[in-house]
Amino acid sequence: MGSQVGGVFVTGSALCGESSAQPGGPSQREQARSPQPCSPSDESRVPGDKQRLRASQRPPVISRHSPGLAPQPDYGLKTSQRSVQVPVTSSSSQLSSSGSSSSSTVPSASTVILQASHCSMTRACQQPPIVFLPKLVYDMVTSTDSSGLPKAASLLPSHSVMWASSFRPLLSKTMTSTEQSLYYRQWTVPRPSHMDYGDRAEGRGDSFHPRRLLLSGPPQIGKTGAYLQFLSILSRMLIRLTEVDVYDEEEINIDLEEESDWQYLHHGDPWPDLELFRKLPFDYLIHDPKYEDASLICSHHQGVKRQDRANPRKPEELYVRRQTSRMRLSKYAAYNTYHHCEQCHQYMGFHPRYQLYESTLHAFAFSYSMLGEEIQLHFIIPKSKEHHFVFSQPGGQLESMRLPLVTDKSHEYIKSPTFTPTTGRHEHGLFNLYHAMDGASHLHVLVVKEYEMAIYKKYWPNHIMLVLPSIFNSAGVGAAHFLIKELSSHNLELERSRQEELGIKPQDIWPFIVISDDSCVMWNVVDVDCGGDRSRDVTLPTLSREFSWSERNVSLKYIMQHIEASPNITHYALIGMRKWSSKTGSREVRKPFSRCHVHDFIILNVDLTQNVQYNQNRFLCDDVDFNLRVHSAGLLLCRFNRFSVMKKQMAVGGHRSLHITSKVSDHPVAVVPAQYICAPDSKHPFLAAPAQLLLEKFLQQHSHRFFPLSLRNHGHPVLLVDCYLNLGSQISVCYVSSRPHSLNISCSDFMFSGLLLYLCDSFVGASFLKKFHFLKGATLCVICQDRNSLRQTVVRLELEDEWQFRLRDEFQTANAKEDLTGRHI
Repeated sequence: MGSQVGGVFVTGSALCGESSAQPGGPSQREQARSPQPCSPSDESRVPGDKQRLRASQRPPVISRHSPGLAPQPDYGLKTSQRSVQVPVTSSSSQLSSSGSSSSSTVPSASTVILQASHCSMTRACQQPPIVFLPKLVYDMVTSTDSSGLPKAASLLPSHSVMWASSFRPLLSKTMTSTEQSLYYRQWTVPRPSHMDYGDRAEGRGDSFHPRRLLLSGPPQIGKTGAYLQFLSILSRMLIRLTEVDVYDEEEINIDLEEESDWQYLHHGDPWPDLELFRKLPFDYLIHDPKYEDASLICSHHQGVKRQDRANPRKPEELYVRRQTSRMRLSKYAAYNTYHHCEQCHQYMGFHPRYQLYESTLHAFAFSYSMLGEEIQLHFIIPKSKEHHFVFSQPGGQLESMRLPLVTDKSHEYIKSPTFTPTTGRHEHGLFNLYHAMDGASHLHVLVVKEYEMAIYKKYWPNHIMLVLPSIFNSAGVGAAHFLIKELSSHNLELERSRQEELGIKPQDIWPFIVISDDSCVMWNVVDVDCGGDRSRDVTLPTLSREFSWSERNVSLKYIMQHIEASPNITHYALIGMRKWSSKTGSREVRKPFSRCHVHDFIILNVDLTQNVQYNQNRFLCDDVDFNLRVHSAGLLLCRFNRFSVMKKQMAVGGHRSLHITSKVSDHPVAVVPAQYICAPDSKHPFLAAPAQLLLEKFLQQHSHRFFPLSLRNHGHPVLLVDCYLNLGSQISVCYVSSRPHSLNISCSDFMFSGLLLYLCDSFVGASFLKKFHFLKGATLCVICQDRNSLRQTVVRLELEDEWQFRLRDEFQTANAKEDLTGRHI
């Protein structure tokens, strides 16, 4: 015999469900009594075929020779010696009797052996396969190393990869599945046949695609079911990632809006006509549903009639969860850091051509007289975005941010720089505008606080960041808006000086910026069919013309380029759009443009508003306050009613990060608004919150105690001078500006129930206040920075002539509740 090859014969137990064979097989008589089920074709064989089949049967042989030389074992005789009690089915019996007329009740021995032989072959097909393995392979599969890890762990996970190094560490028995996956990613590289092989040639840092998954495990442990379940979960997650909850609320105070003598009736105009738009009255009412609990703003139109029309809201209704709708993200949506696609890699900074975190820090300083000192801001500018800025030399001092010309007509980029103030939303903020801008070039700047700079830079390495000074770490959104506007105004002057040297007129420099909320997710446009109406009249219509409309999602690029192409656009100070709602009716979109408040996504003319500032101290309602200041300055606010923005609901960051907590208790406890006030000169206040935030929250929830005559008395509002403050939904207010040549409502018909003076400046004088009339017993509330300025304000405004209040002495202010305010004589 030739040399033998050491091998192991591997088999498995039968899967036919038969009982174990007894040592001594049953007799032929028992086999005759228990005929085996066979197919009709076997019984139809001729006797000669049966004899040849029986003669060819031999005992099985198990050999240790090579699998290629071993004879095939025959299971027929072995199986025929077992007693298998299987009843003959009726169908097989009928076929047997019809197949041969000579079939008898008791079959012969040769027939039994044939039937048993055929049925055993059928069962053999259902048994596990028999594998012949070399002994070395068998030992590798079954043996373990000294650490208890199977030696099979040294095998490659796939034939299309190879080991990166022979000096790799061994797998550990205590490794988790995640650690095993990282091990294979680190110590294997793809072969040319692998789908990730091309990424190495392109210079990708990782050997494998970061979203390629590897599922490993022993045989017959359920890997197929596991990855099918994983795919099911992944599918649901991906579908959920393509959906978003957006605010879906109807505009408020619509029923309080009165029809004026002038209406913009040319419904088909794509842009406002400047001369017609100037004739529209300003709508003082706030229609944004997020301000449902804010004080109503009176004007001479609604002041007297609102008393019977306004329904007081219940206190429990102010904190009900805002209504949302689940929407499928369109291809023009803005995304957060969880979105990844091949088109966004370069935009997000994850492209092989760009080094991660390759950015530079630049200081930018300018002086501002109101703060009394120089403001120093810091820009973090990635290398890929340096073309948006002007430097003294390559890599040198930052001089200015480039601005385009008003006359530029290119459709390849957006002219207005976009600023997005954000806090606490480094993961969830919608800063990826690549799809929203439809791939168009644009300048986007994130405005972050100093202590959040590192985390935002980590998540958004390819975004330009404007870092606020450390003194604003505890400030509100008003400080961010204030610095954005002042920086943009200063940059406009720098660009005018720089480009004037190139022969460009100063008025030709683009003066607009965009201030966007970090939750704006999608934008829509309304397509209208005005039924052929081309009237240019602006008088009040009969509203009998045919009007149909439909809404569709569009890119932010489409909206921005449409607005930027508006005729006479430099004459508008603020431009905005509606907040989307599924409840929007024809009344809201019939008028293409409105002169009213704008929120969330505004286009600001920093040239016209140079003398109008945001209040850097504000936390709440700073946009309403700024809108009123802009209108009082005689400037135009325009809202495109055919455009709307969808805002995503976010449970983290933003105003939700403004927590009012106690310094005394280590455990979070509820702090009621009555505890927001502490005694004067308290060196250790027990609340960990900015004083301005406490003031605004306190006035919002407790003003009814200060102004008892104003409660639900909308015909007698509280007079606010130069500043809008939210006094709660049950109190109406009237806003006036003390600036010369300001546009104010006619107050001759009003009897005010209170006067609120908040950090009033030198423009507010005694003669100015004497123009207004107050009810007997009306309340006076004066808010100043300190006691000294409070006493100076009282003396300068001659308040003691018409108001009765108590100031105990020149060193101490009042501590009792009744001493906090004054009463009109």
